[in-house]
Amino acid sequence: MTVKGKKLFRRQESIRHFLFSSTDPGRLEKAKRPISNVFDKALQSGFPEVPSGSRFIEQILQQLNVVTCFSALAARIDSEAQHEKDPAEAAMMEGQRELAAILAMVCDTEKDQWGMLEPGLFVAIFPDKNDSQCLKLAHGIQKKLAAKTRRTATMGVAGYPSITYQKKQIFENARKALDHAAFFGPDSAAVFDAVSLNISGDKLYEKGNIAGAIAEFKMALALDDANVNVHNSLGVCYGLQGKYEQAMEEFKTAASIDGDEYMALYNQGLVNKLTDRRRQALEFFLKAGKRGAAVFEIAFQTGKLYLELENPEKAATFLEQAAELEPRSSTVFRYLGDCYEAGGRPEPAIAAYTKAIRQNPQDAASMSALGHLFDSRRENPEIALMFCHESVALEPENGLLHYRLGRLYEHQNQMAQALKEFKKAERLGHDASESISKIEGRQKAAK
Repeated sequence: MTVKGKKLFRRQESIRHFLFSSTDPGRLEKAKRPISNVFDKALQSGFPEVPSGSRFIEQILQQLNVVTCFSALAARIDSEAQHEKDPAEAAMMEGQRELAAILAMVCDTEKDQWGMLEPGLFVAIFPDKNDSQCLKLAHGIQKKLAAKTRRTATMGVAGYPSITYQKKQIFENARKALDHAAFFGPDSAAVFDAVSLNISGDKLYEKGNIAGAIAEFKMALALDDANVNVHNSLGVCYGLQGKYEQAMEEFKTAASIDGDEYMALYNQGLVNKLTDRRRQALEFFLKAGKRGAAVFEIAFQTGKLYLELENPEKAATFLEQAAELEPRSSTVFRYLGDCYEAGGRPEPAIAAYTKAIRQNPQDAASMSALGHLFDSRRENPEIALMFCHESVALEPENGLLHYRLGRLYEHQNQMAQALKEFKKAERLGHDASESISKIEGRQKAAK
């Protein structure tokens, strides 16, 4: 969607491996500037009778009891950078007063009302006007403000009736439309729609309120059920809640609306993988890779899945691509090391594990794998022992790491230590029974 020829900025994100496209709530904070008490007092001195806050809302709702159609306009003077100095603050204060004067002039009938929801946030109510008519008024107000000052204002418009929203909720919808408009930069205006709710849902999601985000995304689809991004975002929320069937339905819908929507295809693959349908997961990952540009998560999960399916050669191809896309990811290099080792390529495996540890010195799995690889080649025994010791210190509840340390002790003829580590591995769920029996048999035979 565009406003005045501008496109909405989005960013691709990954959360617990799901892919989604999100608006950046941080951009909203940059667009807002807290209004000081000085600004508020200056405005009140020129307009002492202007209602504000809950009193304003109560007053308007009483008036709207008998109204079947109205629109709300939310407006805010555009902020400058945070380091703005006094002259610019004075100009902003002038913009506040001038915007108030324009609203007072526009709301020249008993029906039209204006006030403040909070310091710096103006709201005007226009009974019997729909959102399109109100948007025209907003553009007119912006032009008047620009003509009289060097300040601009961003505005959001919401109309009633609108699906199942109650009259008192229209004020908040206008605020959401204002946030929507803020993404397009100063002097923009937007009408409340599915994108406004998508932005609101993204804000809730960013704060960890998954249930609240789901509610917003559902309302967005009530306004526009063909919004691919909202279907995908809703699916991600369901996926994070472990509601995989509902998540899959949303991803399928998104992909059916737009066949080139690679995120929805990839997310279907991830749900299949999480529900242990690995072959189906691989099909979706490969389809997503063909439709999307080079995306780290797609390459990484495809390579990882090929490795699980015991095809290290194909796995390496995708993991190498993932490593190019995210060269600072220790996890990718660890899996690359696993690929190379499984494919009988010890030298590149050593190099990959070494890069993984360099990227993340706490990578216990890579340390253990590197120590195990040195041990299997009978190289650098002291370094191998150091890596395996460090790995179990970092992850003492990992049975595999204890088992590898036990093997290393066994090969260095330290049988008491080896038996101790094998028994730890067994207690932690890693099968070391054969190694334990072997050493205990030797000990009995030696007596």
